[in-house]
Amino acid sequence: MARPFPGMDPYLEMPPFWGDFAPAMLTAMRNELMGRLFPDYEVRMEEYLLVSSDDEPRHRVAPDISISTPHWWSNGGESSEAATGIGVVELTSVELDYPDEEPLTQRHLSVIHRPTECVVTVIELLSPSNKLASQDSPGAYLQKRAEFLASPCHLIEIDLLRGGQRLPMGGPLPQGDYFVYIGRVARKSRAQVIAWPLRTKLPKIPVPLLPEDPEAELDLGAAFEAAYEPAFYSRRLPYREPIKPPFREADVGWVSERLAALSETR
Repeated sequence: MARPFPGMDPYLEMPPFWGDFAPAMLTAMRNELMGRLFPDYEVRMEEYLLVSSDDEPRHRVAPDISISTPHWWSNGGESSEAATGIGVVELTSVELDYPDEEPLTQRHLSVIHRPTECVVTVIELLSPSNKLASQDSPGAYLQKRAEFLASPCHLIEIDLLRGGQRLPMGGPLPQGDYFVYIGRVARKSRAQVIAWPLRTKLPKIPVPLLPEDPEAELDLGAAFEAAYEPAFYSRRLPYREPIKPPFREADVGWVSERLAALSETR
C-alpha cells in the first residue's frame, strides 16, 4: 500500500488518530528493541494516569495500590485511642459529587536489565497532552521528566508531533519538524538532540544501556512501518481537511504533490 510521506505522517496528529496510533507505535518500538536486546535486557510497556479538572491542573497518578496493617490491629483489634483512654471525635458522613475529571492514560517503555531487574532506560513517546504546558507553567509531564532526569537511568524522549510546545531546553533547538532527546546518565546536564524535517525518513537512534554494554539501535522507521501499514492509515486519514499546525510554505507544494499521487493509487 502506498504511503504519502517517506517518514512520519503528519495527519496522524489529527484526532482521534493519535490515540489509535501511539500504542501501536510503542508496541512496535518495544518489539524492535526486544529483538536486539534479549536475553540480557527486556523492554516493558508501563503506564500511569494524568488527571485534570476545571479547578486543578493535570496531575499524575501512579496506578498502584498499597495495603498495610494498621497499628491497632497488632493490639488485638483494640484501637490505640481506646487503649490509652483518649476520646474519639464523632464522625460525620455525607455524600458529595466527584469533581469533573478527565483521566488520561500515558504509556512509556522501560528497558530493564534482566539479571538485576533494574530500569536502565526509559523511552517516552510524547503525546499532545505532554506538549500543552509552556515553560512558564510546567505540567505533569515536565515534573515526571525531572524525576527521570534525577534518577540513575537514561531518558529518551521521542517527539513525532509537529504541534504543541517543544520541550524546554537550555538552548535553541536545531531546525526540524520532529525531535528525539537522549539524556545519558554519564552526562546528566546535557542531552543529545536529533532533529529532522517532514520530508526525511525516520532515523535510527541510539539507546544507551549499562556502561559495560554498547549502545543499542532503535530503527524508528521500521517501527513506524510496523504500526502504520497494518492499520490502513493511508486510506483512513483525512488528507483533504486543513491540518494544524499548517505546513511550512516551502512544504505546501511538496505535500500537495504527494497527496495527489496517493489519490491516484486509491
